[in-house]
Amino acid sequence: MGPLFRGHRRALRFALVGVLCFGVQYLALRLLVAAGLSATPADAVGFLLSAQLNFTLSSLFTWGDRQHTFTGTLRTRWASFNASVLVTLALNTGVFQLCRPMGDLPASAFGVIVGAVGNYALCDLLVFRTHSRTRTAVAPTERVRAMAEEPQ
Repeated sequence: MGPLFRGHRRALRFALVGVLCFGVQYLALRLLVAAGLSATPADAVGFLLSAQLNFTLSSLFTWGDRQHTFTGTLRTRWASFNASVLVTLALNTGVFQLCRPMGDLPASAFGVIVGAVGNYALCDLLVFRTHSRTRTAVAPTERVRAMAEEPQ
């Protein structure tokens, strides 16, 4: 199967994980609001909880085919993932707050959608990158350096 088809399968797996994690986020939002927490912090807590589930599922399912070639340690990937989550959380919470007049469900959904594209790119290119990508990115630089050092 070609790389284009693999990319579509990965995007589908990413979407499935995202839907499941959104369900966890929304459930946490509803439970925390019912317990007396206001909606915006409750949504942020739900987002952070679902992010940890997302990291696990992304490692095993979405990018699981790269497991044996990941760059860095599990701790490094987890830290990178959570750093990208902080950026996404800011976007998610801002969009949620702006869309609250539409209701909590649409506001939460729009927050997730806004962050999804950036999250996919960050995970694919940085968090779950492989050794082969790193070598490909470095190889042209190495060739240029070698050419510059060759005697004329």
